[in-house]
Amino acid sequence: MKTFLLLVASLVIFSLSASNSFASGTFIVSGNPKAPPVVWEQYDKLTGVGPDLAKSILTELKLDYDIKVSGDWQQVQDKCKNGEIDMVVSAYKNDERAKYMDFSLPYLPQPTVIVVEKGKEFLFGRWESLIGKKGASNIGESYGQEFDTFIKEKLDVQFVAFERAVELLNRGEADYLIVDLYTALIYARLLRGEDSITILEPPVTTQTFHLTIGKNSPMAVQMPAINKKLSRLVKDGTVEKLFYKHFESWKELIAKRSKYFAKDSNIRDKEYEDYLKSRDVYERERIGSLLMRSREGLPLSAE
Repeated sequence: MKTFLLLVASLVIFSLSASNSFASGTFIVSGNPKAPPVVWEQYDKLTGVGPDLAKSILTELKLDYDIKVSGDWQQVQDKCKNGEIDMVVSAYKNDERAKYMDFSLPYLPQPTVIVVEKGKEFLFGRWESLIGKKGASNIGESYGQEFDTFIKEKLDVQFVAFERAVELLNRGEADYLIVDLYTALIYARLLRGEDSITILEPPVTTQTFHLTIGKNSPMAVQMPAINKKLSRLVKDGTVEKLFYKHFESWKELIAKRSKYFAKDSNIRDKEYEDYLKSRDVYERERIGSLLMRSREGLPLSAE
């Protein structure tokens, strides 16, 4: 009996020690490294709306965390699934992810669009318009359960590294690119003039970004507190301000990079200036009402 009691006591002490270790440990936070302006890799670190929200919330909750690059988007999801990552800063909902992730309230809506090379537009009004054509998209992407299922059952889409997907489109080996609107707008700014792209209307779907936590992570118990703080950041306009902050940062970066795409910068300065003005108008029309609707209130189904 004495031996048994000692064993029980040892197990309790070990359990408490392990619990304290988890409580005082550093939570690993990561995300898609190629989804600007929501999240992307810059100088070997993750930046964007999602990382900023995670920093604000986790700091306020006084939790220790480390936001780090953890591979491509598919690798990030795999690591969350096997417990190497506690939080993902932006993800759409689908049935597969829901098996191993808990989802926060939505914090940012985003349409998914079809992108084609300029001059290769086709009529697009329904998902069925894509049948018989070749598509490409970034590895690990989901566009909501319904469209994911349609892609799997009806379409010919290659899921590859984003740079490879763009290459397939530019080389004519893909007829269209499936991409989130915000990323498409940034890409359109970079590839202008004779190399520009067209974003087809209407969007194929509109999904919302969520913070997610691995179901087996010790952080999972924090989801109610995270939701409370996230709801406040959406409704007080913080998310909207962060979006425009990072979108503007990308526009400045692209303005520098895109000089290398001009064959004769002296001749094309005026053309480029006119192009940027047209993009600004287009972006305000596409993004403005979308963000204002999200600020007015979260979907009732997610409250």
